[in-house]
Amino acid sequence: MKYRTYRNTDLTVSEVGFGLWTVSTGWWGNFTRPEATALMRRAFDLGITLFDAADTYGNGLSEELIAEALGAQRDRIVIATKIGYDFVRHGSERRGQREIPQDFSPEAIRRATDAALARLRTDRIDLLQLHNIRMQQVHDDSVWETLTALQEAGKIRYFGVALGPVGRSTKGCIRFNAEIRPASSISTIYWSSTQATRSKKPLPKPVATPCS
Repeated sequence: MKYRTYRNTDLTVSEVGFGLWTVSTGWWGNFTRPEATALMRRAFDLGITLFDAADTYGNGLSEELIAEALGAQRDRIVIATKIGYDFVRHGSERRGQREIPQDFSPEAIRRATDAALARLRTDRIDLLQLHNIRMQQVHDDSVWETLTALQEAGKIRYFGVALGPVGRSTKGCIRFNAEIRPASSISTIYWSSTQATRSKKPLPKPVATPCS
């Protein structure tokens, strides 16, 4: 296994991570808790140290699985999780991978972070990511001030953003505003097998889109 360190951080992670949506959402088949935790422990044994969850995956299940499977290895893994979707009030409305309403208000960010810490049974989140934000959140000072306050309080070590298909147009704007919005990471969906079947040509270099 190869490892690398996030730029401007002390987070060293395996280049291959374990995405918890695969075992906690039912989108790629159903896993029992023992099956899911066994897979995670096997991944750790093989050198994987980055485990990426989201509070909305399984309505909290993905974070609970990390605590169950790897609680004893807490200081040897990097926990990344995501917040933003209001699954507490709208989780029952989810149909497959369709989105549910989001809430990035300061109160919701603080509440979601505390809830994630409780499910993870830990005192800090290594990387807290805003889940599929839009330009409204990029421009909202209160979002970033809240994240900075959580970092200063020791509840999160670093913060970043995670962008799925709905957030791809936001990626370049966050890069453009990098000095203003000091995100430690930008995560996007990428499946190497899917990319290989789509085209044999090299992937184009990312292009920053204009920001308004």
